[in-house]
Amino acid sequence: MQYLYDALVGLMVSVLKCDVNIGDLPYFEGENTHQLRMVAFHQDREIEKFPRLHSLTRIEDVLEMNLFLEHRYKGTFKPPKRGGHANSLGGVSLLTLNSIAYSLSIFLRWLEQHNVAWQEVIAVAATDKAKYWLPVYRFRKHLIEQVEGRIIDRDTANLYMSHIRQFYEWAMTQRRIEKIPFEYKTKIIRKKRKDGDIDFLFSSLYVQERGIPVTTTDLLIPKKYKQKKFNDGDLTPYSREELELLYSSQELTKPSTRLWVELAHLCGLRADEVAGFPSAAVVDPSLTSQTLFYVQITGKFNKQRSIMVSRLLMNSLWTYLNSAERQHRLSKWQLENGEISEAPLFLNRSGKPIQAKSVGNIISNVRDELGDKCLKRSFHDLRSTFATNLASFMLKKNLPIGFIQYKLMRLLGHSDFSTTQKYINFARSETFDKQMASWVDKLFGDHLVTLQDEMVAVQGGLNEQ
Repeated sequence: MQYLYDALVGLMVSVLKCDVNIGDLPYFEGENTHQLRMVAFHQDREIEKFPRLHSLTRIEDVLEMNLFLEHRYKGTFKPPKRGGHANSLGGVSLLTLNSIAYSLSIFLRWLEQHNVAWQEVIAVAATDKAKYWLPVYRFRKHLIEQVEGRIIDRDTANLYMSHIRQFYEWAMTQRRIEKIPFEYKTKIIRKKRKDGDIDFLFSSLYVQERGIPVTTTDLLIPKKYKQKKFNDGDLTPYSREELELLYSSQELTKPSTRLWVELAHLCGLRADEVAGFPSAAVVDPSLTSQTLFYVQITGKFNKQRSIMVSRLLMNSLWTYLNSAERQHRLSKWQLENGEISEAPLFLNRSGKPIQAKSVGNIISNVRDELGDKCLKRSFHDLRSTFATNLASFMLKKNLPIGFIQYKLMRLLGHSDFSTTQKYINFARSETFDKQMASWVDKLFGDHLVTLQDEMVAVQGGLNEQ
């Protein structure tokens, strides 16, 4: 039974974008050809690309979560202070709703994998140790492990937990559960002025002397797990020597693991993006004269973006797609799922999708193999290596800084421009120039013509990427 649960993880849970009617005053409007009663509304509200959770194994859970999403969008539960600016109904925007839906899908996949019910809210004993066996705390522990493994960052983990906390609070108001399974606590926030004095807002007699009390929960990921935010001097791309050690390791003689590293190093993919890389995106490069391929992937927060894949890498991906190893694993996938077109490129020996943690652990395996030959970098550092390499290449080719900023943001899927700018600043540094200059042209030489053409299109307002 557990095998079946594990086989379905990540497959049976998805977020679909549908055109839905969430109108007011519903009523039954006869039956369809399948003798199912049809729902109509006295006042229609047609919403395009509304996120809906879908699962073949957790239908009741999906129905609950989808109702929660609807209430968040309508503003009937926790309407945001400025909801009306993006949503005439007064609820959250579709962008926020997509983020909430993605968080819930992560939670639901975890519930499937461990075969537990989110409705378990009462601990077997009234102790802190007992409560940590509840599903919501076990999921929190899972997220902490992902943060420690650098698969996600602390802010992302807290965002997931915030959305799940809201879902439980909603479930309580709807009487779906008997009690809230987590505890609220109050902490004091102090704010200082730039001159070192306490802000005058905090001097009000109404406010406690120590600061402003803020209510939160014990679901927050502790600060001790916070990953160090990089500045210009803290970026950690691989050096040439480190890359040579990595690529010459025994671990990377395996076709699949080498491709994982190359997709991160040459395309800027995160570990979870490598794990979910679509097989449908792989084509036979011998059938075209293209030197560069644009591939659509689903990245962080379920956002779609286009990445660049070189002809050489696409050829390696095509070879692996048709390899005996993958065909054997694909046959196991087919036994469980039937349809093979939806299978990701990378499957484990059981025919199940690989996990992001497995991808990220490759560097640890290489580090263990190298022994005293120290390799301090992480898998995620391959992504910063790609970004700084490409930024350096475009700078050397005298492409306009505005286009460089635009292109890196698109390729990396950044929502914050300041993050992108740090890669550019680092690429401009002398240190980086000395370390990687000799490799840059080799890595991205075939990209130049395409980048120049896109630059002209962007400048002319014709870009359709």
